[in-house]
Amino acid sequence: MDRYILFLLNGCDNKFMDSIMISLSSTTTWTLMLLVTIYIISKDRQISQSLPMLLGIALCILFADQITSTLLKPYFHRLRPSLEPDIMYSLRIPAGRGGGYSFPSSHAANVFAVAAYLSLVFRHRITTISLYVWALLVGISRIYLAMHYPSDVLCGTAIGILTGFTVYYAGTYIIKRYYPTRHKYYSNAFTRSGFAVTDMYLLLASMYMTLLWIVI
Repeated sequence: MDRYILFLLNGCDNKFMDSIMISLSSTTTWTLMLLVTIYIISKDRQISQSLPMLLGIALCILFADQITSTLLKPYFHRLRPSLEPDIMYSLRIPAGRGGGYSFPSSHAANVFAVAAYLSLVFRHRITTISLYVWALLVGISRIYLAMHYPSDVLCGTAIGILTGFTVYYAGTYIIKRYYPTRHKYYSNAFTRSGFAVTDMYLLLASMYMTLLWIVI
């Protein structure tokens, strides 16, 4: 089943789709979205409030990447599909063969860690759905490009979500000890965690504008 899904996604011999998947997989593609996220978190907040959230994003990426790349990949020693002797010459390789090991996917772990963490920070339903869709598209792109098997991405997804939740709730526990009183927001103009809904739409706009730029 793992190889079947790999060949199914990789077998779309279309240069237009190749370009889209390469862009989805590239970290630099999402620079605008990252900058908007930093702006939203930092806007109208003291450093003591915004810095822990920004640090949380960095910790999500750091932990997810180290767990997958430093701890698990060297242990499992699973070759990337693009480097696997049995199938490497039967696959399309639009973005090069890559290097290192395959299991689990660091890309999937990183983006799902960020998506899970930000969904808890922002507490806005449409934003949460969009963040997970974004992470899913990045994960699919890794399979399409023959960089990972589906099981690599699935495991990376689980690690990423667990990392995002752990960083958020650990951070929340620590912050509550120093800032025991927290405001609750009931206005339709704010999310449950106090972010302006208009700022959420700004983040969504940056995400969908990037996707539109990738397609055109």
